[in-house]
Amino acid sequence: MSFLSWKFLSLGYGLMGLLFILACIGIVLTIERLLFFKRYDIDAAIFLDGIRNLYASDKTSEAIDLCEQDNSPVANIMRTALLDCAIPATELKAHVKSVALLEIPRCERRVFPLRTIAKVAPMLGLIGVVLAFFNAFKSLQDTGLSYTSSNIFSEETTAAMLLITVSLTVSIFANLAYNFLYGKAEAMIYQLEWTYNEALQIIFSKK
Repeated sequence: MSFLSWKFLSLGYGLMGLLFILACIGIVLTIERLLFFKRYDIDAAIFLDGIRNLYASDKTSEAIDLCEQDNSPVANIMRTALLDCAIPATELKAHVKSVALLEIPRCERRVFPLRTIAKVAPMLGLIGVVLAFFNAFKSLQDTGLSYTSSNIFSEETTAAMLLITVSLTVSIFANLAYNFLYGKAEAMIYQLEWTYNEALQIIFSKK
């Protein structure tokens, strides 16, 4: 921990350490979401074409196995449609729609905390700046001097600038990560809506 000394993390009454924790959380959330989208962001058109061909060839069990192996939100919607293909159309639509709605939170999970980090980090930096200058003026008052000294303010000013720099860096990163991941989530949700309609068309094509 030589590169992150306790003195550095304790700047601004520990606010630097809190910013470091927020940065770590933001990085972990971003990596987790990137891996999620990389794993499950499939080409829905190609996937559903394969399911359509299997279902048309009366290979429903193979189509279900393919959906279970993939385990993506798109595959889960299609799997529900295949498993419930024998029930009445109204119930089938309700079941498939309920699964599609349940997949939406799965796509948006852990994205919104990044927006919170982006908003909170600058506020913490600003609080740290206020505390740093408050401490500087208090030190000046305690000395009883009638004039200012650069030595009194230099350390607190450096701490304040470091706090605001780190807080803005964390905020910018979290904001960029949020906007990117939110766009990916919205694209996947749109894909789920399209999959819902396509899944019903595949099932109804044989009824």
